Amino acid sequence: MKNSLKQMMRTPMRTALFLILMVFAALLMTLGTCIWLKGISTMAQYEDRFLTIGTVRQVPDSFEQTLEWNAETKDYEVIKRAQYTSYYTTEELLFPDAEYLAEPEQRAFYTSYVPEYLMYNNSINPNAIAWNLIAEFSPLEDCMPDESVQIKITKVIGGDERLEGAVDYFCDHTNPNPEMLYKDKTYAAILNSGFYIHGKAYDELMKSKNEVHIGLEYIPDSLESGLRLPDGGVVENSFQDGQKIFEVTDGFYETDAGKRFLNLGKLELAWKYCQPVTGTNKTCLLMPFYNGQAYICEGRDINEEEYASGSKVCLAPKTFMKNNGLSLGDSVKVQLLLTDTRMNAGRKFWLDGRVGFYGGLIDTAGEPLEVFETSEYTVVGIYDVTVSGEDSIFDPGADELIVPMESIEARDGKNLMACGPMTNATSSFQIPNGDIDEFLKGWAEYGTDKLELTFYDMGYSQLKAGIDNMKKLSLCLLAAGVILTLLLLFFFSHLFITKQAERTAIERSLGMNKAQCRWSILSGFVLLVLLGGMIGSMTGVKLSDRFSVENTGEIYYDETYTVKTANKINEIEVEEAAATGPTAVFCTLLIAVAGTGIAWSKMNKSLRREPMELLSERQEA
Repeated sequence: MKNSLKQMMRTPMRTALFLILMVFAALLMTLGTCIWLKGISTMAQYEDRFLTIGTVRQVPDSFEQTLEWNAETKDYEVIKRAQYTSYYTTEELLFPDAEYLAEPEQRAFYTSYVPEYLMYNNSINPNAIAWNLIAEFSPLEDCMPDESVQIKITKVIGGDERLEGAVDYFCDHTNPNPEMLYKDKTYAAILNSGFYIHGKAYDELMKSKNEVHIGLEYIPDSLESGLRLPDGGVVENSFQDGQKIFEVTDGFYETDAGKRFLNLGKLELAWKYCQPVTGTNKTCLLMPFYNGQAYICEGRDINEEEYASGSKVCLAPKTFMKNNGLSLGDSVKVQLLLTDTRMNAGRKFWLDGRVGFYGGLIDTAGEPLEVFETSEYTVVGIYDVTVSGEDSIFDPGADELIVPMESIEARDGKNLMACGPMTNATSSFQIPNGDIDEFLKGWAEYGTDKLELTFYDMGYSQLKAGIDNMKKLSLCLLAAGVILTLLLLFFFSHLFITKQAERTAIERSLGMNKAQCRWSILSGFVLLVLLGGMIGSMTGVKLSDRFSVENTGEIYYDETYTVKTANKINEIEVEEAAATGPTAVFCTLLIAVAGTGIAWSKMNKSLRREPMELLSERQEA
């Protein structure tokens, strides 16, 4: 080796250039290899943690404008409502070649009437007054209720009995032609707390020098049934031409109107004892669980077999279980009273304890609605909810039970109180990660522009785009490193070995055997190759840490102007895999083996020729 190195040092510039270029070639080769392995390892590590779901929203066909009288402004107001010729079903999404991990579903939520349980809204404020009621009342003076007038509630038919005897304000607010009310008469009506007081009552309050509270007035509501048809239409059940205020006379409660008041009153406070129940085919299709707002804190999730078979198991909220002294494994009674296919439970049972309930809990014959299904569900998982403070359409409902959709036998819309098209909060599906583009291509061919799709993939698209970009970069670097390494090895092995044929001939003539000649010539060359490979490989490993998926993803994947692309929600924080020492060792050994092989081949060519033949060629030259 000593002789070999001395020989190479006679051409220091050539030797130094060879070493520097070998370092650079090894750097490129190792850097490309590290980036490639980094992308593969990162993707493999996080692949199973990503979920890609799509939500569906039907676009309105038009907007209908209706006029509604406003007693405060003494004018009609324009009310706009979305109109749909018909409702699309999830079958529209079952187009050819569509691949689903969970097929599209449109979820209904059901209201379970269970007076034996303590509900969240009652637990946080058990003494709260329920202002809406069904009652008898008398005005304090003869008046025209075209503005806020004072009335005395003389009898509560249905609602909070503490309001009996209370004096409050009343207005037939949406009636452009209200009838006169007389103080010596008693009237019955559904009283909903609605608009702020107005008219002379408001002016009198404003004259006070003290700080005053501007309250709400009661407005009358219809006695019609609140049931809806599956297509969203209202059941034809106009009662006495929409009359809302009735005079109470002897025998009034034996009339059709009186009986309706009594029947409506039976369920007026039902909302205090109601619990939302949502059926689904997969927990991750519920956006609160997908985005991390709801999470299982005890027990387990409902499994695929239980979903498919419709097992009587459920996920129950932590607050509900605590308020009712229930534990994991206990049974929860469910008595379904109402069905809603228009919105999710969070739009009726807010997490702050508010409840937006339904009116008209009677059928078309005026009889109270009855429970249509009773079941016992075993709690297999308890979940908790984080409250962000922002009101979202995806919020879960307070006390909401999650059950397998197949476990609800009466899924055909019994006691349907609200019906509507597919929305982002009620309709969703799951597809394989990375299939959004393929899905949209198929949807462009077979789908309809009346359904709007939105995808959520936890940042998978951006991560995959970044990794794909890293792979392309790594292939370029790897290819450049391999080509440069081979060119350098072939070229400099020619300079350091083939060009040293005369030296080989002299050494053989002096009695050295072939093995000694190989060691004398190859040892220095291989040492330089090994040294350059080690320095370049270690530098490549260090530099690979500067290439991140995040940076390459931003270059490759920009969704600013993309239609229907993956939205960022609950993005997974990815800790990228790091390059390791074995990569540098592998690349160094690979370069050393290649260099030794090429040099060995060159050396063998010289050794196969006789020394005198090599020396004579030199003399002739």
